[in-house]
Amino acid sequence: MVLQEILESNIISIVQFVLVIGIGYVVTKLITDGLTKYFKKPSAKRFIAEMGYEEPISDLIVVMIRYVFYFITFIIALSQFGFATIVFDAVIVIISLFVVFLIFYSLKDFITNAAAGMYLHRFKTIAKGNKIRVGNYSGEITDMNLMAVTLKDEYGRIIIIPNSNLTHKEIIKGEGLEK
Repeated sequence: MVLQEILESNIISIVQFVLVIGIGYVVTKLITDGLTKYFKKPSAKRFIAEMGYEEPISDLIVVMIRYVFYFITFIIALSQFGFATIVFDAVIVIISLFVVFLIFYSLKDFITNAAAGMYLHRFKTIAKGNKIRVGNYSGEITDMNLMAVTLKDEYGRIIIIPNSNLTHKEIIKGEGLEK
């Protein structure tokens, strides 16, 4: 009797799992097909262009929505067996780590330029008004901040050099620098 009840509950769970996956697939297909049709309309294309993006961004949006819906469907389906909380917690941890990685990666240039700017400011290696040559660029320093040094060359052009480049290249300082 007990074995029969266990089998019946497992069969019901399997049927519910399959139904949830099927319904989730159909709903996802309907939504993404509708979005694809919407993004093909001239008004949507014009809106995307006005936002400063190109048309392939709409394809990316549809694909992202598709996979988010697939993921939600899979989590709901797994809840039939009691695994949803474990899987959901693991996915949340993975997504959180990914977001932290993206934040640090996007700040990579900011952090290196800021550190180099603090170094240049602290040791007063160069100062506003100095004439310098860095690599192929030479001119008078018109501005220095945490992120970059601005030069004005002999032709009046403005050259902005990130501080991290200054700490990795030879700086020649002095009057009458020519290229």
